[in-house]
Amino acid sequence: MSKSTKQIAQDKEQKIMETVAWYAGYYRANPQRFVKDILNIDLHWFQSILIWAMMHYNFFLFIASRGIGKSFLTAVFCVVRCILYPGTKVVVVSGTLKQANEVLLKIQDELMPKSAFLRQEIKKCSIGVQDAEIIFHNGSWIRTRPSTDNARGNRANLLICDEFRMIDPKI
Repeated sequence: MSKSTKQIAQDKEQKIMETVAWYAGYYRANPQRFVKDILNIDLHWFQSILIWAMMHYNFFLFIASRGIGKSFLTAVFCVVRCILYPGTKVVVVSGTLKQANEVLLKIQDELMPKSAFLRQEIKKCSIGVQDAEIIFHNGSWIRTRPSTDNARGNRANLLICDEFRMIDPKI
């Protein structure tokens, strides 16, 4: 018995979705490989370990000296998380809005030029003095806020405290 055109289309769609699910699971378990394979970014071995840890632990603290790439790695993590987990809401806070915007500027100026895939995934990239955000086609977004009492109402799945030593502990 031959299949109808509708059944063939359904089988094809199911096979595609199974393949997508397999790759999503693989890259969620191995985010450092997603960075290399999909985003075309070569990480140092210690950065690969840090990206893996960021994706697999609920709380992560990275203390490092100047020039080690903390903001860059944070930007990579935000992008990976937003792509692999559709609908992710990320808020980046810092002592100043300018410092928080550094993460988005890394995405715009360093990551997007390296990856056609990333450029395709991003729906809108707006980095202004008062408001900054990157919106993905899959419903994920990254926004920046200063760490003040006025910014406390912002909700997110993921909160990144950049330069947390400059953030008032009461906030």
